[in-house]
Amino acid sequence: MIWWLRSRSVTALTACTLLTALAGLAIGNIELPVPVLTGQAGQFVLAQLVTVLPAVLWLSGTGRAGSPTEATAVRPVHRWDTALAAVLTAAVLAISAVVHLTISSGITVSVGRNTAVYFGIALILNPLTGHRVAAPLTAAFPLVCAAAGWRTTGGAEPWALVLHEPGSGPALAATTAVLATGCTLSALRPPGTGLLPRGTPWR
Repeated sequence: MIWWLRSRSVTALTACTLLTALAGLAIGNIELPVPVLTGQAGQFVLAQLVTVLPAVLWLSGTGRAGSPTEATAVRPVHRWDTALAAVLTAAVLAISAVVHLTISSGITVSVGRNTAVYFGIALILNPLTGHRVAAPLTAAFPLVCAAAGWRTTGGAEPWALVLHEPGSGPALAATTAVLATGCTLSALRPPGTGLLPRGTPWR
């Protein structure tokens, strides 16, 4: 356990996650100038971008120890990693809920939801590709949303979850599904092992 805590820098990751959530709440609706490739220009705020940082740092932590160490570990450390991501997401959601009940601002809902989206994506990609590929893909997702996530008729594309209005029910349901899928897949499969069982030949 001590080895896992140190290799994942759990204390630093937890502090960074909480500070990122607070920073997202503090900077509010500061807009970023991002080129739009398709559709119409929409609002893309800084809080939608900074909330990707905890998920990227979590991915970095899962790959900090050498692969032989991970492969020979007696305990299923990938399940500990999954639990850590779930706890961090729950902490951000709790902070967002408390602040929302206090000041009733839409940005508070967005910070919690978007953090869950990014962690869900990271949890899905890590078992499929490993942290080296999953980290840049997760970090690129908000930029892809900002550039290509707006509809020509207005509003956000269904897949661009971080761009949807804070009160969007479909976006909340999709976020829950992404996070649940990520937690399940990450708990079942170690990083970079793909969907097929070990020893299954690719056809």
